[in-house]
Amino acid sequence: MASKKIEEGVSKEGRKKLDPRSAITVPVILCSECHLPMEITEKVMVPLKRGLFKKKEVEVPHLRYVCEKDNVEFLLSLERRGGGCFIATAAFETPWAYEINVLRQFRDNFLLQSKSGRKFISTYYRISPPIARAIERSAWLRLIFRALLDPIIRAAKSRDKLDFSEECRAVT
Repeated sequence: MASKKIEEGVSKEGRKKLDPRSAITVPVILCSECHLPMEITEKVMVPLKRGLFKKKEVEVPHLRYVCEKDNVEFLLSLERRGGGCFIATAAFETPWAYEINVLRQFRDNFLLQSKSGRKFISTYYRISPPIARAIERSAWLRLIFRALLDPIIRAAKSRDKLDFSEECRAVT
């Protein structure tokens, strides 16, 4: 079977044309220690327990990111992508900060599992965009909201429901 070579050329606008099958977009994850971008090493399947009372184990695809400088590893779930962390994104000035990934995991693995959690998320999505816009415009508000989010992030990391020993740990 002959394989067809895809020609790379230059478009009218002067940009390089790429084969759309080879170009993918993945988030840049910053190391929690040195704040430099981490490298993707592989895609792995991670067993996660779901449910509040009746825990059911499911396998979820993740990307494994590694920072060799600080010996830190992070697993990013590919199960559910999307935004929603308006205030945290504004406070940390990027949707891919480590802290925002912690909050996403908490939303996906804990809040979405209960009716009251889903109600909270729905209310948050309604009221947070104007707050996030104000935070984006003010360095002081970014600093204040980072300080306010810090205990929430620490609490989310400590939840046994998330099992962050699997999500983020030192590489041995």
